[in-house]
Amino acid sequence: MKRFLCLTIALLGLPVVAVTFSFGQMAQPGGSRPASTRLRQIYHLPRKKPQSALRQALAAAATGTTIPMWSYSVVSPVDNTTYTGAMVGRSPFFNGHRTTTVQVYLIPVILTFADTGTVFDPTVTDSCLGSQSVDDFVTKSPIFNPSDFVMNGVDVGSAQYIDGFQRGNFWSEISATAASYHTELAVTVLPAQSLTVPAASGQTNADIFSGCPYGLMDGNWWDGPSFSGTGTSQAQNLIAALASKGVGPNSLPLFLFDSVFEYIGTTSNCCVLGYHDSYGTPAQTYSAEGIDTSGAIGGDVSTMSHEIGEWMDDPLGTNPTPLWGHIGQQSACQNNLEVGDPLSPGFPTSPPYNPFLVTMNGSTYTLQELAYYSWFYRQSPSIGSGGQFSDNGTFTTDAGAVCK
Repeated sequence: MKRFLCLTIALLGLPVVAVTFSFGQMAQPGGSRPASTRLRQIYHLPRKKPQSALRQALAAAATGTTIPMWSYSVVSPVDNTTYTGAMVGRSPFFNGHRTTTVQVYLIPVILTFADTGTVFDPTVTDSCLGSQSVDDFVTKSPIFNPSDFVMNGVDVGSAQYIDGFQRGNFWSEISATAASYHTELAVTVLPAQSLTVPAASGQTNADIFSGCPYGLMDGNWWDGPSFSGTGTSQAQNLIAALASKGVGPNSLPLFLFDSVFEYIGTTSNCCVLGYHDSYGTPAQTYSAEGIDTSGAIGGDVSTMSHEIGEWMDDPLGTNPTPLWGHIGQQSACQNNLEVGDPLSPGFPTSPPYNPFLVTMNGSTYTLQELAYYSWFYRQSPSIGSGGQFSDNGTFTTDAGAVCK
């Protein structure tokens, strides 16, 4: 369980939130309590890389020195522009479909907050989650275990969720040989890594209704190059230190936190529950994900499904699209292939929140709906399952005119 000194820690400038909590299962996003009573979740966009990074990564992928990637080129009719990018796995547009497996190293991070001594440990039983640990909860989830998915009335087969999404994403291209097209994640849990969050870079709080603690840490302390483009990175340092365990550019290091969120610059710009990014040559992709057991944000693996889906379809943060926006998490305009962002719930405007709910291994998991390739590039008809533009029926048309 999480160890902490006091349940009544006040966090200046942050709301105290209520919680609807079901013992043994995670509170669901968009559940019975108003969204306004939760901490606001924000999604950290990967820092844009030059197109030269794309060319270097594809060359490295061809030699097996980074994760397998394939390139695409598409002309969007909305602006008659050619867009080029890369995705994880093998191309669905060519014969010879086959299963691609990417090694994921799940790295539990034990975080001790210097302000109170609170310890957030994803490897021990968390009483706020029930009789299991966060790392056990995650490894038993549909992120890493197959379930049968029906997407827009089409049974895309038994698959891990992100594999199933990618199958549905390109269904018209792979359906004739669908049984042989998979992009799967093989997970290995590494020994936990321990860090102390300095008092100047982190604060602890507890939900007054559940009594369950959560931590906030400065994203610039945890991963300065990703959050602000400067400074040091605990994430990159850990990746380098774990090279002897097999961690490197040809795998996905996935850092796991128990109820710890990042803020960007100040606690008023909170909270990031997960993100993905890349750095270096050959490209090292990675992700960091928190599982909220406190109820302060809510959800379970919903954010993880969002971010790992985006890692699959935009691993380097280099995939441009025509401008889209004024939907999901984006109140203005955005021009990249981040498949979770248009369907993120909560703010500033949101389409109907229509997640997949999958019960397996004694828990019910929430998987965010994701937008299809055809939605971003305005392909008509869609090449996605059921001729739709997202994987669970919300987007029935493409993104429309170029965002202004």
